[in-house]
Amino acid sequence: MSQIDILAFGKLYFLFADRNWPIPMSYEMEKPVTADELREKLDIPAEDVEVVFINRLLKPLSTVLKPGDRIAFVPPGVPSIHRFNLGFYDVK
Repeated sequence: MSQIDILAFGKLYFLFADRNWPIPMSYEMEKPVTADELREKLDIPAEDVEVVFINRLLKPLSTVLKPGDRIAFVPPGVPSIHRFNLGFYDVK
């Protein structure tokens, strides 16, 4: 099995708190999954994830996760200056 760490920001932080999940949360993958498949396994609604960072880099949700990765789900609604600084100002 392979372990990854998961972080959540904005309203997703509160989703994790409601589910009593720590941040970061360690997750054991039984097989390789994409960031979007992980989102589904965690039962996080697709509309609640605008972008994903993997190892501090903006990546597509189709990116396959590897052991030791650190993944951060970011919801819609991040203010414009932060969007620019984080590098996803043109994500729709």
